[in-house]
Order: sequence, then C-alpha cells, then structure tokens
Amino acid sequence: MNAYTFHINLYDLVFLGTIFIGLTFTLQLWFTKRINQAANRFLALALVTVVLQMVWIVSIDIRLETYIPRWSWLPLQFWLATGPLIFFYVLKITRQEYKFRWKDLLHFSPLLLEFGVLVSEVKESIKTGAATYDTLTFQQLNPVLQMLALISVITYLYGSLRLIEDFYQRLKFNGGDRYRY
Repeated sequence: MNAYTFHINLYDLVFLGTIFIGLTFTLQLWFTKRINQAANRFLALALVTVVLQMVWIVSIDIRLETYIPRWSWLPLQFWLATGPLIFFYVLKITRQEYKFRWKDLLHFSPLLLEFGVLVSEVKESIKTGAATYDTLTFQQLNPVLQMLALISVITYLYGSLRLIEDFYQRLKFNGGDRYRY
C-alpha cells in the first residue's frame, strides 16, 4: 500500500495564514457593535466568499480528496455574490438610512446559477467517482462562471463608485475638506 505524504508548500502556508487572518477579521466585522454594523456585515460576507475560495484552492493543492473523498461537494465558491455584497456595503455606508428589502435579493439570483452548476458537478462526480473539479461539467462551465463573476464584480464596483461620487456631492463644502471624509 502506498502511503500518501501530506505535501504543503510555501504558497499553501501563505494561503493558510491568509485564511485564518481573513476569518478572524470577518468575525470582528460581524460582531463589533458600531453605528454601521449592517454595512460591516455585508463586508464580512464578501470577505467570507474570498476566504472560502482560498480554502477551496488550498484543499485542491494539498490533495484533500485523499483523506476526505467527497469534500469537493461542499459549496465553497460564491464568486457571483461578491459584487452585490460589496455594492450593498458601499450603499449602507453612503446611505445609512437605507433598509435592505426583499427586492434586493434579486441581486443575488445569479448565485442560483452557481449552485445549479455545483449540483450538476456533484451528479457527475457521483457517476464517475472523480472530484467535482475533475469533471467535464466543471471544465466546461467554470470558465463561464468565472467570466460572469468578473463582469458582476466590475459592474457592481462601477455602481459603488457612482454611489461614492453621489455621496461626495451631497456633502456640504467645508473649507476644502469634502474629499477627505
């Protein structure tokens, strides 16, 4: 029987450090009592999406499937939620009176597409016995999802920039310090 040696390189150690720092910062953002606590929670959720992606990458790199065969079935990729979470963070910072409504959940509807792709990857993984990232479905649809996530983040960052510009225009001019706020 060939014993598997647990391989971890310098990049994996850096990722692990980043994961633990990111999770600690997420907990601080989530539980700190402040005026803009709702905004901080949106930022914490956006940070969790990035941290979970790092966990997914490290797990693939250290070959976690050797020890836990079905770990790749876990939903660890939420890239399509990152853009809306950043946008709602900026929205809540610039307009503190804004209340999150049910209609705002439509911004997260592309996440259903991501979950649908994961379900089809898991089904194929069950049939073939391979990890989800070794399936044909993943090979074909993951680049599409990554492109959609990039477009989503760019679009929502542009929307966030517009919110910040509107916020600056609403500020009263006070001796040249408007842009320092």
